[in-house]
Amino acid sequence: MRTIARTATVLGLVCLAQAPSLFAQSTGFDKFAWYLGAQGGMTLFETQTQTLGAFPSVGGHTLITAKRTGLLISVDEVIATNETSSYSDPAVVGGRRTVVFNDLRKFSFTLLAFPFNGSIQPYVGVGFGVMQTVKEYPNGPFNSPAEADQAEETADKLGTHTYPNFTAGAQVRLGKFLVFGQYELAGSPPSDNLLVNATHTFNAGLRIRIGGSRETGTGKE
Repeated sequence: MRTIARTATVLGLVCLAQAPSLFAQSTGFDKFAWYLGAQGGMTLFETQTQTLGAFPSVGGHTLITAKRTGLLISVDEVIATNETSSYSDPAVVGGRRTVVFNDLRKFSFTLLAFPFNGSIQPYVGVGFGVMQTVKEYPNGPFNSPAEADQAEETADKLGTHTYPNFTAGAQVRLGKFLVFGQYELAGSPPSDNLLVNATHTFNAGLRIRIGGSRETGTGKE
């Protein structure tokens, strides 16, 4: 009887020792995987003539993971209509020319770290991106067609900037999909850009695995 009890105790201890790995296998996330996904949410930005406001955004992304890291490449279209800004122009009375634009476009490249791998997987990351206003329309009057062309070129240039970013989020598995929510902080542009100060994006979405990021990478954490 003692032998049976000892055997049961040993087996129980072995099962307890293996429980974390078994749980990780059942709820963990794929390593060395390639995902495609879509997201939507809100982006908060500010211009030279408008205070901070929230606008809807939609986009898509690809995520390539290694063991505890990943590369996230995403594009977001911020839906905005007839937003205004301005830039310095000595040819205009008052010294500033007003610009109207529609939409904002963001391209982000972020290195992610996945510190934990349980039923919920948080992540953080840093990287850089390119942000641009879309369809800029500088306001007149213009003294010549050449001046109008120059104003459009200047508005296009000042509507684009690169930025450092910080990202934090978490994802959970739902069947074949990963459901995630994340926040991205985009750094401030140069002082005379059409946009001013930091830009904040809150997204939620889905991603699905479409393959491995290397031939032997089919396991899970």
